[in-house]
Amino acid sequence: MTSPGSIDSNDRLPPAFWRQFAASTTSNLGDGMVAAAAPLLALSLTDDARMISAVSFAAMLPWLVLSLPAGVFIDRHDRKRIMTLANMVRAALFGLLAVSIVAGVITIWILLLVALLLAICEVFFDMSAQAFLPAIVEGHQLERANGRLYAAEVAANSFVGLPVGAWLFVVAAATPFGIQAVALAIAALLLASIRVARPFAGSTDSTSYRESFLTGFRWLWHHPLLRTLALMLGAANMCHMFAQSVLAKYVRDELGLGPRGFGLLLATAAIGSILGGLVGSRVARRLGPSVAVVVSYTMFAALEIIPAVLPRVWAVVIAGSLMAVFGTVWNVITVSLRQRLIPQELFGRVNSVYRFIGTGTTALGAIIGGQIAFYFGLRATYVASAALLGTVLLVGAPRLLRHSRTYMAPERTPAPPSIT
Repeated sequence: MTSPGSIDSNDRLPPAFWRQFAASTTSNLGDGMVAAAAPLLALSLTDDARMISAVSFAAMLPWLVLSLPAGVFIDRHDRKRIMTLANMVRAALFGLLAVSIVAGVITIWILLLVALLLAICEVFFDMSAQAFLPAIVEGHQLERANGRLYAAEVAANSFVGLPVGAWLFVVAAATPFGIQAVALAIAALLLASIRVARPFAGSTDSTSYRESFLTGFRWLWHHPLLRTLALMLGAANMCHMFAQSVLAKYVRDELGLGPRGFGLLLATAAIGSILGGLVGSRVARRLGPSVAVVVSYTMFAALEIIPAVLPRVWAVVIAGSLMAVFGTVWNVITVSLRQRLIPQELFGRVNSVYRFIGTGTTALGAIIGGQIAFYFGLRATYVASAALLGTVLLVGAPRLLRHSRTYMAPERTPAPPSIT
């Protein structure tokens, strides 16, 4: 008999999960360093808000262009191998970027190209990772596994990586990128060592890529809850990128902070993401997943107003921390929901359509944000985001709550909708 609150040994997350956890944490530590260093590098190469936002555009464009074919590819090939190879290529690219900085040949155009190539690898890695997790943990463990991954990701990426990356950039600009090259190589080796209890060899579907796209699209579009979530996520990510694409410039010009302050600002806001990752599944149980998702989206819209009307460090930290809490709660609930509802043999294709809608819009948001900042000012990016998100919430929340009665309870999960 187990004591109250303890986890039965048969319900513990398996060793394969903890290897993926270690790989994710290692690479995310370097990701955090780069997340702070890359905007600072762009800001050191140009002061044009449009060019600075173009770096974010390059980093997000593959989600708009490649997410659909990537989903088909993931359903036809070994997902662990894709993740390992993607990390090795990313390690090589970061190594080349570090060398170009040391050699003094780095330009904004080189940074744009490297950001684009890195993002291509990220598309294949991230989508494979979400499809891979159900192969190494049981269905009822998904919320707990995703919560642990998100908490560790934010702790390594944001709470540690961001301030350290900003500090290292000031000391030696190439250092954060070189460290990430090493971290990704280590992560690739950890992933390669995982033994999968339920290996996925790849689909034997011989249909064309076009027909496979249509299969994934039809499945998602005939699922009213996931369709609504994808559209709302797409709007949220696009609007968030209005300001995020020029955040380094906002922090310097509106808040008066330097590179170290930029890294610390991002890190303090990330405390909220750590909390969200740890309590996301509990919030879903307490409020119900549908209410938790709507509350999270409401906060996405409301919190964008604070940096627009009150450009003070303390206010931006509070807004960023709360945004991170609710963003992570949204992710824990909706990622687990997709992993539970989408059949494994279709997961790559359907998830690729979801990510195309939900994440691909960030590229558009980056470009739009640069234009808003250039012509109307940095604070206007937050105003535009809040207004558009509020409109989407009014339209989408009633639909989400209605469809959630059918689809959100695991014991009531219906059969996949017809795709004929």
